[in-house]
Amino acid sequence: MRSARVLPLIAMLAILVAACTGTQTPTPSGGASAAPAAGKPQPGGTVTFALENDVSDLDPMLSGLFVDRNIMYALYDSLVRVDPKGNIIPWLAEKWDTSSDGKAVTFSLRKDVKFHDGTSLDADLVKWNIDRYRTTKESRRTADLGSVDSVVVADPSTVKFNLKSAFAPLLAALVDRAGMIVSRKVVESAGADFTLKPFKAGSGPFVLTEAVKNDHYTLEKNKDWWGKDKDGNKLPYLDKVVVRPIVDPDVRLTNIRTGNAQVINGLSGKDVPAVKADPSLVYQQVGAFAWASLVPNSAPGFIFSDHRYIKAVSMALDRQELLDKGPAQGVGLVGFGPISPAHFAFDDGFKPYAKADIDGAKNLVAAVGKPLKFELLVQSGSAATLQLAQLIQSQLAKADITADIKTMLFNDIVTLQQQHKHAGMTLVGWSGRLDPDGNTYDFVVTGSPNNDSSYSNSKVDDLMKQQRAESDPAKRKQLLLQAQQIYVVDDPARVWYSFDISPIVTVKSFVGMEPYPDRIPRFQTGWLQK
Repeated sequence: MRSARVLPLIAMLAILVAACTGTQTPTPSGGASAAPAAGKPQPGGTVTFALENDVSDLDPMLSGLFVDRNIMYALYDSLVRVDPKGNIIPWLAEKWDTSSDGKAVTFSLRKDVKFHDGTSLDADLVKWNIDRYRTTKESRRTADLGSVDSVVVADPSTVKFNLKSAFAPLLAALVDRAGMIVSRKVVESAGADFTLKPFKAGSGPFVLTEAVKNDHYTLEKNKDWWGKDKDGNKLPYLDKVVVRPIVDPDVRLTNIRTGNAQVINGLSGKDVPAVKADPSLVYQQVGAFAWASLVPNSAPGFIFSDHRYIKAVSMALDRQELLDKGPAQGVGLVGFGPISPAHFAFDDGFKPYAKADIDGAKNLVAAVGKPLKFELLVQSGSAATLQLAQLIQSQLAKADITADIKTMLFNDIVTLQQQHKHAGMTLVGWSGRLDPDGNTYDFVVTGSPNNDSSYSNSKVDDLMKQQRAESDPAKRKQLLLQAQQIYVVDDPARVWYSFDISPIVTVKSFVGMEPYPDRIPRFQTGWLQK
């Protein structure tokens, strides 16, 4: 047996952030002391978190949005978690062992975990959750857990995952929604309401007590949570977190400056210098796994079923201009595919669209034999996103490609996209995952839950399945890069154009928060100075 861990990513993350900003982080600025080191934590108090969009689904099985996870990480515990440096750490599972052939992973569970409804954690509940995620037809976790052949209860505190073959990304997948454990009683009693009102369903540091769509979600302290700080004090410190969806980044920033919010984790690049200089705020950042993209619908009968059109769009974009003159204002990195500079498989030499190729784009469209005109769906309520869409529109026009911008509620765009019914392209990215498999597989393998572009390429399918079973990182990297060459260049699945950084902004009095590469706040460690 060998203990399973993921190597630290801090070196790669530091390189990414240095490239984005010229500094080594995480370090706070704005005249405030480092948020994690601010004296003895004081319990109590309420903070408001201004979230960039309303949530879509709080069922880990069905959720497909980044914003959902911002609440889930407070409500639910997963089998394992990741620390700010990128190490996979014990959570509901105190330890785990992997068989010598990589085809079995045995988890030893904590014995002191109670769910918000009073249910105790045991191996039977873990089995029920994992089986639900991997076998339910509508589940969006099937790709994450596709390697699992069976889940066996060894005893009340021990559960064994038998795998069809060795699966390198399993632990990284179990950090997130595929590893979140919920109360079976709540799921079965709530029925359809569970998706947005999973009251008392988790075992996490906070309990969902109010859920008013498009307005607010109230999370109250779980006094019985098992987590403790380094000194043995019970967590969380806060009494309450109120999450308010605010789409416009300017409005979010105004809210934190006026005291109507105490934390945000998304802001426009143009505002970063001013926020760093503001003595009432603390700005922290680390490198992220997130990418931005244009998502075509290449299903039969739709415009982008001819992938030459997708490549033409990719060739026509000036990615550096999008980064520098768009809402990012130079904060981030130009990108060409989904494998982030923070991933072990990143290839710094992969720059297939380093400069816009207007003539090449025109020639590809001419080869198809019909001018390219398509609908570009953009979320309403965000001036910054609209500005980016208009910049993309103007760049494409130079190659005689017409993008007609249409605004719509973000959740409605995602629903259309997931149903493969969007007429042209959407402007939707991905918050990123610890392992490059989480940034790639689900988006490019035939029939996978997040393959909203309806992409299908048998060679890509084969390479992506091979890399999942490969334990040698060097060999796995080559398989991932071979697949990337196909789905980005030779037979493109979508259009990737940038990588993000992961910021967190707090008022000076709200301390104890650290930035994570996934951009999700961990509220259990935050506290208010009085």
